[in-house]
Amino acid sequence: MNVTAVGQHCPVTYTEHFYLTEDGHGRWTIRHQITDNPAGTILRTAGGFRLKNENARTVGNFASIELALEGLYAVA
Repeated sequence: MNVTAVGQHCPVTYTEHFYLTEDGHGRWTIRHQITDNPAGTILRTAGGFRLKNENARTVGNFASIELALEGLYAVA
């Protein structure tokens, strides 16, 4: 995954902040790169990818994992 968003001064790469570990078929755990703390989960569904935050609350459904990470970055 190499998703970037333009910040005020420089591009931000979501993979600089988060990494994924596979947690079963169609499920990934998201962790913070620096602290290694859990940041949420992504679950593949028929409608796309469901993102949940570290408190297991649904943040939203996204068309791709990259967009889900962007959504998590936006609320982090």
